[in-house]
Amino acid sequence: MNTRVFRDPVHGLIGFPEEDAGFLRVVDTRAMQRLRRIRQMGFASLVYPGAEHSRFGHALGAYHVAQRVVAALALPHEVARDVRAAAMLHDVGHGPYSHAWEAALGGPSHESWGRRIVDEDEELHTAVESIEPGMAARLGRFFAGDYTPRYAKKLVSSQLDVDRMDYLLRDAHYSGVEYSTYDLDWIVHALRIAPVRSGSDGDDLVVDYRRGMHAVEQYLFGRRSMYAQVYLHKTVRAAEWLFLLTLRRFAALAQAGREPVGLEPAAALARGETISVAAYLSLDDARVACALDDWAARSDDGVLRDLAARLCARRLFKTIELGDDPALPALLAPKLLDTARARFGDDAEYYCAIDETSRYGYETRPGEELFVVGHPRHGTVELGELVREQGLGRQVFSARVIAAPELLPALAAVIAAEARRG
Repeated sequence: MNTRVFRDPVHGLIGFPEEDAGFLRVVDTRAMQRLRRIRQMGFASLVYPGAEHSRFGHALGAYHVAQRVVAALALPHEVARDVRAAAMLHDVGHGPYSHAWEAALGGPSHESWGRRIVDEDEELHTAVESIEPGMAARLGRFFAGDYTPRYAKKLVSSQLDVDRMDYLLRDAHYSGVEYSTYDLDWIVHALRIAPVRSGSDGDDLVVDYRRGMHAVEQYLFGRRSMYAQVYLHKTVRAAEWLFLLTLRRFAALAQAGREPVGLEPAAALARGETISVAAYLSLDDARVACALDDWAARSDDGVLRDLAARLCARRLFKTIELGDDPALPALLAPKLLDTARARFGDDAEYYCAIDETSRYGYETRPGEELFVVGHPRHGTVELGELVREQGLGRQVFSARVIAAPELLPALAAVIAAEARRG
Protein backbone atom coordinates (compact mmCIF):
# COMPACT_ATOMS: atom_id res chain seq x y z
CA MET A 1 0.00 0.00 0.00
CA ASN A 2 1.26 3.48 -0.89
CA THR A 3 1.46 5.96 1.98
CA ARG A 4 1.49 8.93 -0.42
CA VAL A 5 1.06 9.32 -4.16
CA PHE A 6 2.20 12.09 -6.52
CA ARG A 7 0.59 12.50 -9.93
CA ASP A 8 3.36 13.03 -12.46
CA PRO A 9 2.78 14.02 -16.11
CA VAL A 10 5.64 11.79 -17.30
CA HIS A 11 5.26 8.58 -15.28
CA GLY A 12 1.68 8.76 -14.07
CA LEU A 13 1.36 7.94 -10.38
CA ILE A 14 4.55 7.95 -8.28
CA GLY A 15 3.85 6.09 -5.06
CA PHE A 16 5.75 5.64 -1.82
CA PRO A 17 5.04 2.18 -0.39
CA GLU A 18 4.94 1.68 3.37
CA GLU A 19 8.49 0.31 3.39
CA ASP A 20 9.68 3.64 1.91
CA ALA A 21 7.88 5.82 4.46
CA GLY A 22 11.28 7.15 5.56
CA PHE A 23 11.79 8.55 2.07
CA LEU A 24 8.79 10.83 2.61
CA ARG A 25 10.60 12.44 5.54
CA VAL A 26 13.42 13.17 3.10
CA VAL A 27 10.98 14.63 0.56
CA ASP A 28 9.59 17.01 3.20
CA THR A 29 12.96 18.46 4.22
CA ARG A 30 13.89 22.03 3.38
CA ALA A 31 16.84 20.81 1.29
CA MET A 32 14.56 18.77 -0.96
CA GLN A 33 11.75 21.35 -1.12
CA ARG A 34 14.34 23.90 -2.26
CA LEU A 35 14.61 21.92 -5.51
CA ARG A 36 11.10 23.15 -6.37
CA ARG A 37 12.72 26.56 -6.82
CA ILE A 38 15.47 25.42 -9.18
CA ARG A 39 14.51 24.87 -12.81
CA GLN A 40 15.61 21.65 -14.37
CA MET A 41 16.53 23.29 -17.69
CA GLY A 42 17.84 26.67 -16.57
CA PHE A 43 17.13 29.33 -19.19
CA ALA A 44 15.63 26.96 -21.76
CA SER A 45 12.18 28.35 -20.90
CA LEU A 46 13.16 31.56 -22.72
CA VAL A 47 13.01 29.48 -25.91
CA TYR A 48 10.66 26.64 -24.91
CA PRO A 49 8.03 28.35 -22.69
CA GLY A 50 6.81 25.09 -21.21
CA ALA A 51 10.22 24.15 -19.82
CA GLU A 52 9.51 25.58 -16.38
CA HIS A 53 9.73 22.25 -14.56
CA SER A 54 11.84 21.89 -11.45
CA ARG A 55 14.55 19.62 -10.18
CA PHE A 56 12.11 18.49 -7.49
CA GLY A 57 9.89 16.80 -10.06
CA HIS A 58 12.96 15.26 -11.65
CA ALA A 59 14.11 13.94 -8.26
CA LEU A 60 10.76 12.21 -7.78
CA GLY A 61 10.95 10.87 -11.34
CA ALA A 62 14.44 9.46 -10.82
CA TYR A 63 13.29 7.82 -7.58
CA HIS A 64 10.33 6.28 -9.43
CA VAL A 65 12.50 4.91 -12.26
CA ALA A 66 14.88 3.53 -9.63
CA GLN A 67 11.91 1.82 -7.95
CA ARG A 68 11.05 0.11 -11.21
CA VAL A 69 14.62 -0.89 -12.05
CA VAL A 70 15.55 -2.35 -8.66
CA ALA A 71 12.29 -4.33 -8.63
CA ALA A 72 12.92 -5.67 -12.14
CA LEU A 73 16.48 -6.65 -11.23
CA ALA A 74 15.42 -8.13 -7.87
CA LEU A 75 18.36 -6.43 -6.15
CA PRO A 76 19.23 -7.23 -2.52
CA HIS A 77 17.06 -5.21 -0.17
CA GLU A 78 19.79 -2.94 1.21
CA VAL A 79 21.31 -2.24 -2.22
CA ALA A 80 17.88 -1.50 -3.68
CA ARG A 81 17.14 0.95 -0.87
CA ASP A 82 20.51 2.69 -1.34
CA VAL A 83 19.89 3.07 -5.09
CA ARG A 84 16.45 4.62 -4.48
CA ALA A 85 17.89 7.06 -1.93
CA ALA A 86 20.82 8.02 -4.17
CA ALA A 87 18.46 8.54 -7.11
CA MET A 88 16.23 10.85 -5.08
CA LEU A 89 19.12 12.91 -3.70
CA HIS A 90 21.49 12.95 -6.68
CA ASP A 91 20.64 16.60 -7.52
CA VAL A 92 20.23 18.03 -4.02
CA GLY A 93 23.50 19.95 -4.37
CA HIS A 94 22.60 21.91 -7.51
CA GLY A 95 22.90 25.68 -7.36
CA PRO A 96 20.53 28.24 -8.92
CA TYR A 97 20.07 27.81 -12.66
CA SER A 98 21.97 24.53 -12.36
CA HIS A 99 25.09 24.12 -14.50
CA ALA A 100 25.38 27.78 -15.48
CA TRP A 101 25.87 28.64 -11.79
CA GLU A 102 28.88 26.33 -11.44
CA ALA A 103 30.44 27.68 -14.63
CA ALA A 104 30.06 31.28 -13.42
CA LEU A 105 31.24 31.07 -9.82
CA GLY A 106 33.36 27.93 -9.75
CA GLY A 107 33.94 26.27 -6.40
CA PRO A 108 32.83 22.76 -5.41
CA SER A 109 30.77 20.73 -7.87
CA HIS A 110 27.11 20.02 -7.21
CA GLU A 111 28.11 16.44 -6.32
CA SER A 112 30.45 17.78 -3.63
CA TRP A 113 27.73 20.06 -2.34
CA GLY A 114 25.31 17.13 -2.30
CA ARG A 115 27.65 15.18 -0.08
CA ARG A 116 28.08 18.14 2.27
CA ILE A 117 24.34 18.78 2.46
CA VAL A 118 23.57 15.15 3.36
CA ASP A 119 26.30 15.20 6.01
CA GLU A 120 25.86 18.69 7.49
CA ASP A 121 22.21 19.67 7.13
CA GLU A 122 20.78 18.35 10.37
CA GLU A 123 17.21 17.99 9.12
CA LEU A 124 18.17 16.09 5.96
CA HIS A 125 20.80 13.98 7.72
CA THR A 126 18.26 12.92 10.36
CA ALA A 127 15.68 12.07 7.70
CA VAL A 128 18.20 10.03 5.70
CA GLU A 129 19.32 8.14 8.78
CA SER A 130 15.67 7.41 9.63
CA ILE A 131 15.52 5.28 6.48
CA GLU A 132 18.30 3.16 7.96
CA PRO A 133 21.26 3.98 10.22
CA GLY A 134 24.41 4.36 8.12
CA MET A 135 22.50 5.48 5.02
CA ALA A 136 24.18 8.92 4.96
CA ALA A 137 27.65 7.38 4.82
CA ARG A 138 26.62 5.05 2.01
CA LEU A 139 25.18 7.98 0.06
CA GLY A 140 28.53 9.71 0.52
CA ARG A 141 30.13 6.79 -1.31
CA PHE A 142 27.64 7.25 -4.16
CA PHE A 143 28.54 10.95 -4.44
CA ALA A 144 32.26 10.07 -4.33
CA GLY A 145 31.84 7.36 -6.99
CA ASP A 146 33.24 4.48 -4.90
CA TYR A 147 30.07 2.63 -3.86
CA THR A 148 30.07 -1.14 -4.22
CA PRO A 149 28.67 -3.19 -5.84
CA ARG A 150 29.64 -1.26 -8.94
CA TYR A 151 26.42 -2.04 -10.78
CA ALA A 152 24.48 -0.08 -8.14
CA LYS A 153 26.61 3.01 -8.72
CA LYS A 154 26.04 2.70 -12.47
CA LEU A 155 22.29 2.66 -11.96
CA VAL A 156 22.65 6.17 -10.50
CA SER A 157 25.59 7.50 -12.53
CA SER A 158 26.44 6.11 -15.95
CA GLN A 159 25.40 6.58 -19.56
CA LEU A 160 22.23 4.57 -18.95
CA ASP A 161 21.17 5.55 -15.44
CA VAL A 162 17.88 6.41 -13.76
CA ASP A 163 18.80 10.12 -13.85
CA ARG A 164 19.05 10.22 -17.65
CA MET A 165 16.13 7.84 -18.12
CA ASP A 166 13.91 10.34 -16.35
CA TYR A 167 15.23 13.69 -17.54
CA LEU A 168 15.20 12.82 -21.25
CA LEU A 169 11.50 12.01 -21.12
CA ARG A 170 10.75 14.87 -18.72
CA ASP A 171 12.64 17.57 -20.62
CA ALA A 172 11.09 16.52 -23.93
CA HIS A 173 7.60 16.55 -22.41
CA TYR A 174 7.88 20.02 -20.93
CA SER A 175 9.74 21.44 -23.93
CA GLY A 176 6.97 20.24 -26.21
CA VAL A 177 9.30 18.21 -28.44
CA GLU A 178 9.46 14.51 -29.24
CA TYR A 179 13.17 14.15 -29.97
CA SER A 180 13.92 11.91 -26.99
CA THR A 181 10.86 9.70 -26.87
CA TYR A 182 12.10 6.19 -26.19
CA ASP A 183 10.77 2.91 -24.79
CA LEU A 184 11.55 3.10 -21.07
CA ASP A 185 9.51 -0.03 -20.34
CA TRP A 186 11.57 -2.15 -22.69
CA ILE A 187 14.90 -0.84 -21.41
CA VAL A 188 13.90 -1.71 -17.85
CA HIS A 189 12.83 -5.13 -19.13
CA ALA A 190 16.21 -5.65 -20.85
CA LEU A 191 18.53 -4.68 -17.98
CA ARG A 192 20.38 -7.47 -16.18
CA ILE A 193 23.04 -8.01 -13.55
CA ALA A 194 25.61 -10.51 -14.85
CA PRO A 195 29.22 -11.50 -14.17
CA VAL A 196 31.53 -9.76 -16.67
CA ARG A 197 34.89 -9.95 -14.83
CA SER A 198 36.63 -11.97 -12.19
CA GLY A 199 37.10 -10.80 -8.62
CA SER A 200 34.93 -10.01 -5.64
CA ASP A 201 32.92 -7.33 -7.50
CA GLY A 202 32.64 -9.04 -10.88
CA ASP A 203 28.91 -8.55 -11.45
CA ASP A 204 27.94 -5.57 -13.57
CA LEU A 205 25.02 -3.85 -15.23
CA VAL A 206 24.31 -5.30 -18.68
CA VAL A 207 21.76 -5.04 -21.46
CA ASP A 208 20.31 -8.19 -23.00
CA TYR A 209 21.07 -7.65 -26.71
CA ARG A 210 18.10 -9.58 -28.08
CA ARG A 211 15.63 -7.93 -25.73
CA GLY A 212 16.81 -4.38 -25.47
CA MET A 213 19.43 -3.20 -27.94
CA HIS A 214 16.94 -1.48 -30.24
CA ALA A 215 15.41 0.37 -27.29
CA VAL A 216 18.89 1.44 -26.15
CA GLU A 217 19.68 2.68 -29.67
CA GLN A 218 16.46 4.70 -29.60
CA TYR A 219 17.43 6.15 -26.19
CA LEU A 220 20.94 7.14 -27.40
CA PHE A 221 19.58 8.70 -30.57
CA GLY A 222 17.05 10.65 -28.54
CA ARG A 223 19.71 11.89 -26.16
CA ARG A 224 21.88 13.10 -29.02
CA SER A 225 18.90 14.83 -30.62
CA MET A 226 18.00 16.65 -27.40
CA TYR A 227 21.51 18.07 -27.19
CA ALA A 228 21.52 19.10 -30.83
CA GLN A 229 18.01 20.60 -30.90
CA VAL A 230 17.24 21.74 -27.34
CA TYR A 231 20.08 21.85 -24.80
CA LEU A 232 22.53 23.46 -27.24
CA HIS A 233 19.97 25.58 -29.12
CA LYS A 234 21.63 28.85 -30.09
CA THR A 235 19.21 31.05 -28.15
CA VAL A 236 19.35 28.85 -25.06
CA ARG A 237 23.13 29.13 -25.16
CA ALA A 238 22.92 32.91 -25.70
CA ALA A 239 20.76 33.24 -22.57
CA GLU A 240 23.09 31.02 -20.55
CA TRP A 241 26.09 33.06 -21.69
CA LEU A 242 24.43 36.34 -20.79
CA PHE A 243 23.74 34.95 -17.31
CA LEU A 244 27.30 33.63 -17.10
CA LEU A 245 28.81 36.99 -18.06
CA THR A 246 26.51 38.83 -15.64
CA LEU A 247 27.67 36.62 -12.77
CA ARG A 248 31.28 36.97 -13.85
CA ARG A 249 30.89 40.74 -13.54
CA PHE A 250 29.29 40.25 -10.11
CA ALA A 251 32.20 37.97 -9.14
CA ALA A 252 34.76 40.58 -10.25
CA LEU A 253 33.00 43.20 -8.13
CA ALA A 254 32.88 40.80 -5.17
CA GLN A 255 36.59 40.12 -5.43
CA ALA A 256 37.17 43.87 -5.32
CA GLY A 257 34.81 44.26 -2.36
CA ARG A 258 32.31 46.29 -4.40
CA GLU A 259 29.45 43.84 -4.97
CA PRO A 260 25.83 44.94 -4.49
CA VAL A 261 24.05 43.68 -1.39
CA GLY A 262 21.52 40.87 -1.40
CA LEU A 263 23.49 37.85 -2.60
CA GLU A 264 26.15 37.52 0.09
CA PRO A 265 26.69 33.73 -0.15
CA ALA A 266 27.39 34.06 -3.88
CA ALA A 267 29.84 36.92 -3.24
CA ALA A 268 31.68 34.74 -0.72
CA LEU A 269 31.89 31.89 -3.24
CA ALA A 270 33.24 34.31 -5.85
CA ARG A 271 36.03 35.27 -3.44
CA GLY A 272 36.91 31.61 -2.93
CA GLU A 273 35.57 31.52 0.62
CA THR A 274 33.99 28.47 2.23
CA ILE A 275 30.34 29.01 3.08
CA SER A 276 28.02 27.01 5.29
CA VAL A 277 25.51 24.52 3.99
CA ALA A 278 22.72 26.73 5.38
CA ALA A 279 24.01 29.69 3.35
CA TYR A 280 24.23 27.58 0.21
CA LEU A 281 20.70 26.26 0.67
CA SER A 282 19.46 29.85 0.82
CA LEU A 283 20.37 30.23 -2.86
CA ASP A 284 17.75 29.32 -5.45
CA ASP A 285 16.43 30.61 -8.77
CA ALA A 286 13.94 32.95 -7.10
CA ARG A 287 16.56 34.66 -4.96
CA VAL A 288 18.96 35.10 -7.88
CA ALA A 289 16.14 36.35 -10.15
CA CYS A 290 15.29 39.01 -7.56
CA ALA A 291 18.96 40.00 -7.38
CA LEU A 292 19.13 40.29 -11.17
CA ASP A 293 16.07 42.52 -11.14
CA ASP A 294 17.61 44.71 -8.44
CA TRP A 295 20.90 44.98 -10.33
CA ALA A 296 19.05 45.93 -13.51
CA ALA A 297 17.22 48.74 -11.71
CA ARG A 298 19.78 50.25 -9.38
CA SER A 299 23.29 48.78 -9.51
CA ASP A 300 26.04 51.39 -9.21
CA ASP A 301 28.12 49.42 -11.70
CA GLY A 302 27.12 50.26 -15.25
CA VAL A 303 28.20 46.93 -16.76
CA LEU A 304 26.36 44.84 -14.17
CA ARG A 305 23.26 47.03 -14.52
CA ASP A 306 23.32 46.76 -18.32
CA LEU A 307 23.87 42.99 -18.47
CA ALA A 308 21.21 42.26 -15.85
CA ALA A 309 18.73 44.57 -17.62
CA ARG A 310 19.25 42.78 -20.92
CA LEU A 311 18.69 39.38 -19.29
CA CYS A 312 15.59 40.44 -17.33
CA ALA A 313 14.03 41.97 -20.44
CA ARG A 314 15.05 39.03 -22.65
CA ARG A 315 17.16 41.28 -24.83
CA LEU A 316 19.60 38.46 -25.36
CA PHE A 317 22.95 38.44 -27.07
CA LYS A 318 22.95 37.19 -30.66
CA THR A 319 24.99 34.45 -32.31
CA ILE A 320 27.13 33.91 -35.39
CA GLU A 321 27.81 30.30 -36.33
CA LEU A 322 31.46 29.42 -36.93
CA GLY A 323 31.02 26.01 -38.53
CA ASP A 324 32.79 22.86 -37.44
CA ASP A 325 36.46 23.81 -37.80
CA PRO A 326 37.88 23.31 -34.26
CA ALA A 327 40.88 25.56 -35.01
CA LEU A 328 38.81 28.59 -36.00
CA PRO A 329 37.63 29.77 -32.53
CA ALA A 330 41.16 30.09 -31.14
CA LEU A 331 42.27 31.93 -34.29
CA LEU A 332 39.38 34.39 -34.13
CA ALA A 333 39.21 35.04 -30.38
CA PRO A 334 41.82 37.83 -30.06
CA LYS A 335 40.59 39.60 -33.22
CA LEU A 336 36.98 39.53 -32.05
CA LEU A 337 37.93 40.85 -28.63
CA ASP A 338 39.88 43.70 -30.23
CA THR A 339 36.81 44.56 -32.27
CA ALA A 340 34.62 44.55 -29.15
CA ARG A 341 37.09 46.87 -27.39
CA ALA A 342 36.46 49.50 -30.01
CA ARG A 343 32.88 49.73 -28.70
CA PHE A 344 33.13 48.72 -25.03
CA GLY A 345 36.73 49.46 -24.09
CA ASP A 346 38.10 47.51 -21.12
CA ASP A 347 34.69 45.94 -20.52
CA ALA A 348 34.68 44.16 -23.89
CA GLU A 349 35.13 40.73 -22.29
CA TYR A 350 31.57 40.99 -20.93
CA TYR A 351 30.02 41.64 -24.35
CA CYS A 352 31.65 39.09 -26.65
CA ALA A 353 32.44 35.41 -26.18
CA ILE A 354 33.07 32.28 -28.20
CA ASP A 355 30.87 29.37 -27.24
CA GLU A 356 32.32 25.95 -28.03
CA THR A 357 30.14 23.01 -27.08
CA SER A 358 30.53 19.34 -27.78
CA ARG A 359 28.62 16.32 -26.57
CA TYR A 360 28.64 12.71 -27.58
CA GLY A 361 25.58 10.51 -27.71
CA TYR A 362 27.54 8.04 -25.61
CA GLU A 363 30.54 9.19 -23.61
CA THR A 364 31.82 7.33 -20.58
CA ARG A 365 34.00 8.37 -17.70
CA PRO A 366 36.17 5.81 -15.86
CA GLY A 367 33.97 3.23 -14.17
CA GLU A 368 30.83 4.07 -16.16
CA GLU A 369 31.08 1.62 -19.07
CA LEU A 370 28.12 -0.70 -19.59
CA PHE A 371 28.00 -4.11 -21.22
CA VAL A 372 25.80 -5.97 -23.67
CA VAL A 373 25.30 -9.72 -23.35
CA GLY A 374 24.08 -12.19 -25.94
CA HIS A 375 25.46 -10.35 -28.97
CA PRO A 376 25.43 -12.76 -31.94
CA ARG A 377 29.01 -11.90 -32.93
CA HIS A 378 30.74 -10.57 -29.82
CA GLY A 379 29.00 -12.40 -26.98
CA THR A 380 29.60 -10.07 -24.04
CA VAL A 381 30.85 -6.70 -25.30
CA GLU A 382 31.16 -3.13 -24.04
CA LEU A 383 28.16 -1.06 -25.08
CA GLY A 384 30.52 1.71 -26.18
CA GLU A 385 32.08 -0.57 -28.78
CA LEU A 386 28.70 -1.27 -30.36
CA VAL A 387 27.80 2.42 -30.23
CA ARG A 388 30.97 3.36 -32.09
CA GLU A 389 30.43 0.54 -34.57
CA GLN A 390 26.92 1.78 -35.37
CA GLY A 391 27.75 5.50 -35.34
CA LEU A 392 25.26 6.27 -32.56
CA GLY A 393 27.81 8.08 -30.44
CA ARG A 394 28.61 10.78 -32.97
CA GLN A 395 29.69 14.11 -31.58
CA VAL A 396 27.35 17.09 -31.42
CA PHE A 397 29.70 20.06 -31.90
CA SER A 398 29.01 23.73 -32.29
CA ALA A 399 31.15 26.87 -32.26
CA ARG A 400 29.48 30.25 -32.12
CA VAL A 401 30.26 33.85 -31.43
CA ILE A 402 27.83 35.15 -28.81
CA ALA A 403 27.83 38.92 -28.50
CA ALA A 404 25.82 42.06 -27.88
CA PRO A 405 23.62 42.75 -30.95
CA GLU A 406 25.28 46.10 -31.60
CA LEU A 407 28.59 44.30 -32.16
CA LEU A 408 27.35 41.82 -34.74
CA PRO A 409 28.02 43.77 -37.97
CA ALA A 410 31.62 44.50 -37.02
CA LEU A 411 32.23 40.96 -35.77
CA ALA A 412 30.67 39.45 -38.91
CA ALA A 413 33.06 41.54 -41.01
CA VAL A 414 36.06 40.18 -39.09
CA ILE A 415 34.84 36.61 -39.52
CA ALA A 416 34.20 37.13 -43.24
CA ALA A 417 37.67 38.59 -43.74
CA GLU A 418 39.23 35.61 -41.99
CA ALA A 419 37.20 33.23 -44.14
CA ARG A 420 38.48 34.93 -47.32
CA ARG A 421 42.03 34.37 -46.08
CA GLY A 422 41.19 30.68 -45.75
